[in-house]
Amino acid sequence: MTQVVVLLEQDNQDALEWAAAEAAARRAELRVVYAFRWPYLLDALGELTVEERDLETAEVVVDNAIEHVRKIFPSLQISSTVFPGRAVDALLSEAEDGALLVISRGHRFERKLSRRLARRTKASLAVVGLTPHRTVGPSSGRVVVAVDGLGSDALGFAFGAARRRGTGLTVLQTRADADCVAAWRTAYPEVDVRCGTADGASAVLAESTAAALTVLTADRHWRRQTPNTDVARLASGPVVLV
Repeated sequence: MTQVVVLLEQDNQDALEWAAAEAAARRAELRVVYAFRWPYLLDALGELTVEERDLETAEVVVDNAIEHVRKIFPSLQISSTVFPGRAVDALLSEAEDGALLVISRGHRFERKLSRRLARRTKASLAVVGLTPHRTVGPSSGRVVVAVDGLGSDALGFAFGAARRRGTGLTVLQTRADADCVAAWRTAYPEVDVRCGTADGASAVLAESTAAALTVLTADRHWRRQTPNTDVARLASGPVVLV
């Protein structure tokens, strides 16, 4: 079974609730990962150890999060792990091929996390930030995908996401090419598709305001700033890097 893996934060439940909804729509397992820091302690043999009280506190945080999710999705399959260490190491330990990793845009190390995960795993990465304000954009409520060339992985993810949500799909290309989605239209005839062109992050951000989801192709060389990194950082809604 595929997994949706979410990095849990105590003061922000947007990513948790979004991940739970995505797992339910996919009929996938939700994996809740909580990374915490602990005092540097050595046991009797001189090996690094974790204070039992700190571990118990972390487990309570996870148990409360799972209880919250079960109130919304009672039948969802949920597993969890408590990881004493860095968030990026916790997620990488769970990053199986085909998994979807979910982090919050409000995480203080979000940009560093995004770059490291995009370089070091083949899993897709969702960066979730939900705006409390009612906003309207050209593709409000739709799934938006920005592709350069065919972008088959991102297109496949976007078509599947649109079908699961019962909404339309807006395909933004760096150049006009209606044929790039012809095969996908055949595979997903129930998805309403609009094609357009967008050059740069500002055009994608303007189109995707209030979109249900924005899908991008992950750049494995995220040491440099790219249009996709700008969109992932500045978008008001959830973004998936495939």
